[in-house]
Amino acid sequence: MASSRDPSLMERYPPDPRGKHVLVYWFMPGYSYLNILTLLYASVFNLTLLTMVNFVQPYLLEEVLQIPRGEQGALTGFLAALQEVVVISLMGLVGALSDRTGRRILFSIGFVILALGYFLYPLASSPEQLIAFRVVVAVGAAILPVMLGASLIDFIQECSRGKWLGTTSIFNGLGVILMSIVFGQLPERFEWMGFSGALAGRYTFWIAAAVGILSAILLRLGFKGGPPPEVKDKPSVLKNLARGITEARRNPRIALAYASGFISRGDLVVVGTFFSLWFVQVGVDQGMTAGQAMGRAAFLFGAVIQLSAICWAYFMGMICDRINRTSAVAIGFGLAAVGYLWLGAIDDPFSPGSLILLACIATGIGETSTVVSSAALLGQEAPPQYRGAVVGVYNKSGAIGIMLATIVGGLLVDRLQVPNAPFTMMGVCNLIILLAAIGVRIWGNKPLPPQSTEAA
Repeated sequence: MASSRDPSLMERYPPDPRGKHVLVYWFMPGYSYLNILTLLYASVFNLTLLTMVNFVQPYLLEEVLQIPRGEQGALTGFLAALQEVVVISLMGLVGALSDRTGRRILFSIGFVILALGYFLYPLASSPEQLIAFRVVVAVGAAILPVMLGASLIDFIQECSRGKWLGTTSIFNGLGVILMSIVFGQLPERFEWMGFSGALAGRYTFWIAAAVGILSAILLRLGFKGGPPPEVKDKPSVLKNLARGITEARRNPRIALAYASGFISRGDLVVVGTFFSLWFVQVGVDQGMTAGQAMGRAAFLFGAVIQLSAICWAYFMGMICDRINRTSAVAIGFGLAAVGYLWLGAIDDPFSPGSLILLACIATGIGETSTVVSSAALLGQEAPPQYRGAVVGVYNKSGAIGIMLATIVGGLLVDRLQVPNAPFTMMGVCNLIILLAAIGVRIWGNKPLPPQSTEAA
């Protein structure tokens, strides 16, 4: 039976003085300050480059390929779904492979492949070519999140894992903001300099490709090479992948982390995909232009939701380091449920009495709470020797969540004619994880069965 008082993380996991100590962060032995700075760089530019394609793609469809307006939505949805299929197919294998090869080589390769995709993408002269080049982008997009997630877990000691993941979530958010204010503005800047729309789109993607190559070089020079020190042997990739799946059967907290990743990634994509659609549909019905409605949505999404997420991330990390990590997941998903259900209950986001500003703040806090708490739980429970495989399965679960959330959310919008229905859907999903976390907290504290000694 669990004791009436849970020991603090410092009591359960005292810091190892052999590791680097920076402010409140204790790092694992063997990692240098250069390694840490390189990982923080990757935390920013990983998100900058991964989010850039969807943000700038509409400009490419309009100015480079000149796709008719009536066909752009279907093509955009197909490209997004195609990428998620590739990501789902590769993420588990990538994580398992990294336990054999180490993170550095795959991290660098991921940036190179993404750079190649961004170089080719604006050269497409037909939708068919664009689809083929998107597959290249998707391969890079399958590698980078797994390597970042595994490395963030590798580097930090357990006593400060929550604060570390909260801090790196801030860097992730800065990466998204950097993308919007730099790459999102580049086409307009190039047009102002006298370049055609087609060249402006190409140059924007090619600058992103150059940043990808630079990032690969910096990762190669500044990252720690070789497999994680906890990996004593080199299991086969397929057996390692199977271990990442079977750990969920052995450990209910890892199963909870996988389910949390499934929903938290869906949370992120739903608010990013359907928030502006909601504003545009309601705004146009009220006589606004699509640009006016989009401008209001952009302000609330960037300046309110994302800024709230960034400001709250470190505090959620502190919570994760002060209480049981399963309890932290329950708190995180409870906060997210409040935000998403609140958005789903608002009929008119332009009404002064709708309290949309407060709902957006609650959504931003909930959004980052689910990401930080689920990652902290995963980092605590993932066996070090199979960490890459476990993180790969976690990210695969998230990719499936993204695909299902966008498909079901889109169907709800079309069938119900309620553009904010996806938020209600995600609010209910967050409540389910809240209940699951409570269940694991109460009934999931039994001693775990021993890990198989069979070479995996």
